[in-house]
Amino acid sequence: MASDSYRRASRFLLYGVRGQSMTPSLRPGDYLLVRTAATSLRPPARRDIVVIDAPERDGAELLKRIVGLPGERIAFTDGMLLVDGERLTERYLRGLPPYAGLDESEFTMGDDEYFVMGDNRAHSTDSRHYGAVRLSQIEGRAIWRIWPPQRWWKL
Repeated sequence: MASDSYRRASRFLLYGVRGQSMTPSLRPGDYLLVRTAATSLRPPARRDIVVIDAPERDGAELLKRIVGLPGERIAFTDGMLLVDGERLTERYLRGLPPYAGLDESEFTMGDDEYFVMGDNRAHSTDSRHYGAVRLSQIEGRAIWRIWPPQRWWKL
């Protein structure tokens, strides 16, 4: 594995998908081209798929989708994900329940905090469990699925 200083200086990283937390959008064995946060042309945005430093897992990285931005209020109520009181449309879930397995809750993002979730909500450990992630925890943004060839796609 490349040293941390080399990784942060690189413009792009290759990330192999492991686990089920991002299905159906991404599957185990998919490989993604990730633009590093240090070289990003824009700040993280809602619906971006990002690689984050895993809270509570020293040195581990997770792949999640941004659903909440700095200053927003995220709520789960009646089986819906609400952002500042409005239901968030999530076409990428492709029929999976938008909110599965947790009690109603609410979170308010700080000035540099993002709420991240896996697309497969029933099998994802994410901001519902460990809270918001700070901008400094976002390693990069997935921009292309480059493997397997038949699923090559801009994210």
